[in-house]
Amino acid sequence: MMARSTDPELPWGNWLRMEMGKDAKPVFVDDETGRSWPSLRSALWTGRLRMNLYNREPSSELLETMHAVLAATVRRSPTFREQATDLFQGNQLYLRLFHLWLESNDLVGLDTDGHGANGLTSEGWSVLHMLMATRPYDVRRERPSGATISALCELGLGPEDREERLARVEKEASRWEASFLRRHEAGKPSIVLSKRGDGLVPVFQIVWTLRMETVEQRDRFYEWLCLRLDRWEAWGQKASEYGAADLTMHLLQVAAAALVDASND
Repeated sequence: MMARSTDPELPWGNWLRMEMGKDAKPVFVDDETGRSWPSLRSALWTGRLRMNLYNREPSSELLETMHAVLAATVRRSPTFREQATDLFQGNQLYLRLFHLWLESNDLVGLDTDGHGANGLTSEGWSVLHMLMATRPYDVRRERPSGATISALCELGLGPEDREERLARVEKEASRWEASFLRRHEAGKPSIVLSKRGDGLVPVFQIVWTLRMETVEQRDRFYEWLCLRLDRWEAWGQKASEYGAADLTMHLLQVAAAALVDASND
């Protein structure tokens, strides 16, 4: 499947036709070529990107990484070291290769100074819409779990005063699978990570807390977190799997990498 002119407001693959295959399962057909795929993700992976299947499926890990890189590019200016630290376990060479791969497929544009992806192309936007809409249920669950495309584009980024921006993020995110919220804990201005638990009644639980000395310190760091709300679900998963201390260390590493990125602007 060759790259084609795409509408950045519509999910990638919207031109495909769904019909029932020989095994009574739906397939997605490209009328121009006659090729068919069992899913939109498979059409993107093997048809558009010309990648091989892994265990007869598109690589869910790489598609999730693509999703994360595209979403991060929407929210922030080029953050090469931050993305490497947060998404690629510090491996800058792997991230550079990933960026070059996305650029070679005309999904992102690259910063001329080598600081990473500086924006999505029309097709990159379309792919992000599709990846967000087709996330596996074991990742996405059946209920709204995180930032929508609309939220990625504007939530917390508007011209309002800081308090208005932060309060709007809190209101919007409070029912997400994982959300950072401002609180007072043990008499200190604090930030907590609220995450929906498992079980018959999946109530919200506090899985991480950071106490500050002043409200200004808390709100400044909360603003930094809000700029990265596309990562909240993944950071919530890290806190659940590895513990609060591991998340604290990870956030410190990401913040340090972001400072280096900022000093190179």
